Amino acid sequence: MKLLNSYKKEEIQKAIENGDVTIAIYGAGKVGLPVAVIFGDVGANVIAVDIDKELVDKINNGINPIKNEAELDERFSRCYKKGNLRASTDLVKSASEADVMIVIVPTILNEQKLMEINPLINVFENIGKGLDVGDLVILESTVPPNFTEQNIKPILEQQSNLKAGKDFGLGFSPERVFSGRIIPDIVYRYPKVVSGINQKTTNIMASLYGLIAQKGVICLSNIRTAEAMKVFEGIYRDVNIGLANELALIAEKLEIDIMELINAANTQPFSNILIPGAGVGGHCIPVYPYFILNHEEIKGLELKIIKAARQVNEYMPYHIIELLEEGLKDLQKNYESVNLTIMGLAFRGDVKEYRNSPTLIIVNYLKEKVKNLKCYDPLFSPDEIQNILGIIGVDSLENAFRDSDCLIFLTDHELFKTLDLEKYVKYLNKNAMIIDGRQLFDPKNVIKLGIHFKGVGRKI
Repeated sequence: MKLLNSYKKEEIQKAIENGDVTIAIYGAGKVGLPVAVIFGDVGANVIAVDIDKELVDKINNGINPIKNEAELDERFSRCYKKGNLRASTDLVKSASEADVMIVIVPTILNEQKLMEINPLINVFENIGKGLDVGDLVILESTVPPNFTEQNIKPILEQQSNLKAGKDFGLGFSPERVFSGRIIPDIVYRYPKVVSGINQKTTNIMASLYGLIAQKGVICLSNIRTAEAMKVFEGIYRDVNIGLANELALIAEKLEIDIMELINAANTQPFSNILIPGAGVGGHCIPVYPYFILNHEEIKGLELKIIKAARQVNEYMPYHIIELLEEGLKDLQKNYESVNLTIMGLAFRGDVKEYRNSPTLIIVNYLKEKVKNLKCYDPLFSPDEIQNILGIIGVDSLENAFRDSDCLIFLTDHELFKTLDLEKYVKYLNKNAMIIDGRQLFDPKNVIKLGIHFKGVGRKI
């Protein structure tokens, strides 16, 4: 069923539930596949489209390729058994078979800190070749303001010889999810934000997403506002993290403990200082500020706060290296003689994802200098660590501590938060040190165990 042929919410939602609507999800990865199974679970006929043949083959064989995602295994199995989910590498054919095309392709920066647009352009060129009258095309990938209408709309119209807003619908609905809880975020936690090229498209998008988003749908007046809203959310987070990190650096100079200060300050309702740390990673926060800082239409504005926050957050991994170098003097060690263990590869606790992780920067600096360097992360196998970082990966806490002079904690895994240090210090070399980049430990408790301590903003 072509959704643009209907104006009624009830008719649209009933058609989806009856399997009369085919939805093609472009990008069957960490976000795209959960979105696919959510729609499949309510009855839609879903095609997960991806250029990764191995991933597509797994889906078509009933194997969920995305692990450690809440509810995904159960929903994936249910959709596959009902026949509501299949996968394809054929981008054009999938578009020709679908009534709705939702694009969730990761957006990344190139070396010039500009968005790499080619993956998105390629997807939409192929969608345009399979586009029919009455189809609805939605972008969920985070992009700079005006990107959908300035870049995507002309491609679709040129490839299809159809007119956006008249022959087919075009809209933007930003994904607002965290890895590890993508399905709960979409279904239970947050309203879905939608925006279309015209009011009719917006209304149809609201009916579509209203079927899966229990917190409801927020309709914005235009696509540009929705694009900017998603980017601004990330910038807001980046600026507040940057402030917390800078306050921690100040605390070190003043020889006060930042966590003692924060715990007291945040009892006041107008204070919500975030937790400082080793830096910001992931797909979002390190990327989105550059969508504004390097935006053509923003030229002429001096964006002091956004730029400063990025500078502070990008500096924090190097501050960990500074703490290490200070600590090595206390241990009377140097890079050549120290046995060093990196604790954590993931950019965020309990999420198997490492893009833009501060660990990458720190290890890249250290591995040319430190002869005995290894890494432990409970979510990654030793082989995965070796392949990603190019250093030795270990398979247990015991082996992480064993014969180490220094442990640098860079990820706030629950395993690390609840770690019984007293149980593992026996594996360390004498006169060892912990560097805490994620506020995991009370310095006093570490020192009581006879271990040297360094931490971001911490007073010993």
